[in-house]
Amino acid sequence: MDNDEDQAEAAARLENALERIAELARRRPAEVATRGESVDTAQIAGRLDTLIARLRGVLDS
Repeated sequence: MDNDEDQAEAAARLENALERIAELARRRPAEVATRGESVDTAQIAGRLDTLIARLRGVLDS
């Protein structure tokens, strides 16, 4: 597998993972509300932004 294929595969895997995270996040607030827990969406968003920035840096190099 060459570098372009590796990058395409990594991007596809990331996209699939982000879609799963989005699906869980959409369902999760209702579940959390019934248990009285809170979700720190700002913290989660910040962590995802950091991971995406790291991935972009790797893919751009």
